[in-house]
Amino acid sequence: MKQNRSVTSFFREKRNLIALAIWCVLLLGLIAGITGNAILYQNERIEVAAVYRRLQYALLCFAMMTCVYVVEAIFRIRFPLYLEIALMIFAFISLAGGTVFNFYARIPFWDKVLHTTSGPLFSLVGLCFADILLKDQPNGARKTVAAVMIALFFSLAVGYLWEIFEYTVDSVLPGYNNQRWANGLVGELPNGHFEVTDKRGTALHDTMADMICNLCGTVAFLLLLQFILLRDPTRLRAFRTTSVRKKRAHAAEDDVENADHATQDQ
Repeated sequence: MKQNRSVTSFFREKRNLIALAIWCVLLLGLIAGITGNAILYQNERIEVAAVYRRLQYALLCFAMMTCVYVVEAIFRIRFPLYLEIALMIFAFISLAGGTVFNFYARIPFWDKVLHTTSGPLFSLVGLCFADILLKDQPNGARKTVAAVMIALFFSLAVGYLWEIFEYTVDSVLPGYNNQRWANGLVGELPNGHFEVTDKRGTALHDTMADMICNLCGTVAFLLLLQFILLRDPTRLRAFRTTSVRKKRAHAAEDDVENADHATQDQ
């Protein structure tokens, strides 16, 4: 009975229906991408290794799209609807779009565009957590600056952790070239070392360029936001999360009230 009430309350909220609809559309796009790669393999246009690699990234994309709600469940919060949708779409276009649909090869600087836009996106996530951490602080310049600094370091941390992920995948799994380390290889020497086109390696250039793009996108967005928030600190409420516990408490109160009304009617 309690579970049925939870399911009913979930579908009663318009925001949940919107988020679920978008999640389903993205999932269908992911399935379409996997199907397209299977057809390409049948027509001998891509190798089986590429199919496996794209399937792995499709599964990672599915996990990241779902991870939004896992984070919300862990912290017992709900991000604003616009942020939930933005995070799901970003996971799709970066992982499915970049690898499953091969946008990295088809669209120039696709990788750098993603790293630049990830700065503002994860700054928004950082602002949501900052609102939780600073909820008891009075509105004003000090709270605004603190929230922006939290958002800055959160966004940079996400970019940093992603580069560690790329390095780990390239080091552990054969055939992966996330950091473009193979782009500058010329040949292999008898001692197992490689001849490269750049003394620092193409992987270093790719990693540093990604981190610089993330930094530039983050700083540009937060500088503009800092100016807006200093003029009106109350606008920080746009990044406020919703406590699941409070919503359930209100729902329980409504159920009790409805039960009382039903008893009185009888």
